[in-house]
Amino acid sequence: MKKILLFFMFSKLIFALGGIEIGTSPSTSSISNPAQTANITPEAPFYNPSATMFLENGDYLYLGACGIFPEYETNINGSTFLKTTTFQPVPSFAYTHKTTNYSFYFASGTLGQGGFLKYNVSYDAINNFNLTVLYPGIVLGGAFKLNDKISVSLGGRIIYSRLQAEGKILDRDSFKSYIETVGVAPEISFFYTPTKDINLGLKYLAKTKLDYNGKVKQGVENIVTTVFGKYSVDHRKDFPAVLSLGGLYHFNNRQRLSLGYNWIFESDKTIDNELYHKYKDTHEYSIGFEQELSSKFTGILGYGYTDRGTNGHTTGDMTQLSSQQFGIGVKYNYSNSTIISVVGGMNLYKTDHGKILNSDVETKRKETILGIGLEMKL
Repeated sequence: MKKILLFFMFSKLIFALGGIEIGTSPSTSSISNPAQTANITPEAPFYNPSATMFLENGDYLYLGACGIFPEYETNINGSTFLKTTTFQPVPSFAYTHKTTNYSFYFASGTLGQGGFLKYNVSYDAINNFNLTVLYPGIVLGGAFKLNDKISVSLGGRIIYSRLQAEGKILDRDSFKSYIETVGVAPEISFFYTPTKDINLGLKYLAKTKLDYNGKVKQGVENIVTTVFGKYSVDHRKDFPAVLSLGGLYHFNNRQRLSLGYNWIFESDKTIDNELYHKYKDTHEYSIGFEQELSSKFTGILGYGYTDRGTNGHTTGDMTQLSSQQFGIGVKYNYSNSTIISVVGGMNLYKTDHGKILNSDVETKRKETILGIGLEMKL
C-alpha cells in the first residue's frame, strides 16, 4: 500500500518540477539589480528594447554567463522524497545596432524555466531520474524615436521548449519521454525621459502559445504516460503575457535608484488538463541602487519580491513558490568602450506545506547565483 501511495504521489509531483526560474530576468545585470525596465544598457533588448534609442550611435555587444547552484527538495511526512543540487550554467547574448533614426536588436538566452536536473528519488521503483527543462529563445526587433524624449520598439520573442524525463523503473526498465514545441509572441515597449534625471519604461509581451507534441521514446507507454504524463503526451501550456513598468532616478552623477514592476497574467494563459487548476496573476516588485565608487568601479545592490499566482491547489509545485531575490554586484570600466560586471545573488523561496492523499508534503527551494557580464561598444 505504501508503494502504491508513493507511486501516485510521484506521478503528481513530477508534473510540478521546474528548472531554474529565469522568468522576466534572463541576463547578468538582473542578478544584482532586477529593476531593469528603465535602464539604458546593451542588455536593454531583454527588458525594454526602446531604451536602445538612447544609446550613442554605434554597435553594442553584450555577453554574459551565470552559474546557478539550486537546492530543490520535496519532503513527504518529514522524509526527503525528491532532491536535486545539480549545477546549472545559463548563458546570454545581445547585439544592438543604433543610428540616429532607428536601432535594431537581437538577443538570445534562456527565457523561462530551464535546466538539466538530476534528481535523487527516495522511492526504490524509480532510479537514475533525470529531468531536462529547456526554453532557449531569441528576442529581435527594431526601435525608433517619436521625439527627443520618447521612443518605441516593435519586436517579438521566439521560444523553443523541450521537456524530457528519463531514468529507470524497478531498476530494469529504462524510460525516456519528451514534449517539445516552438512558440512566438509579439512585444511592444516605450521609453520616456521627462527630465535628464528621470527615465520611465513600459513593455508589454503578449502570451506565448505553446502547443506541445509528446512522445515516448523508450519504456512501456501506458506506464510512462501515467507517471510522466506532462512529459509524454500532447497538451498545451502557454507562457503568460507580461506587462513591465520601470523608473530610474539620478540623485546625482554618482547615485542612481531604479524601480520595477512586472504583472504576469497567469490567469489568462491556456492550460490543458492542468493538475493545479487555474492560477491567479503573479506580481513582481523590484528595487536597485547603483553607487559610483570611483572612475573605474560602480557598486550595485538589488532586491526583488515575487508574489506567485497560486490558488492553494499547488502542493509540491516548485514553479509556483513566492520568493525574494537579493543581489549585489560590481561594474568595472575597463575602458571607454568596455564594461565588465561581476554579480552575485540569492533567490529564497517560500516553503510550501500541503497534503496529497492525507500525507504531509513540504516543498523547499533556494538558488545561489554567480555571474559575469561583458558590455562592449564595437
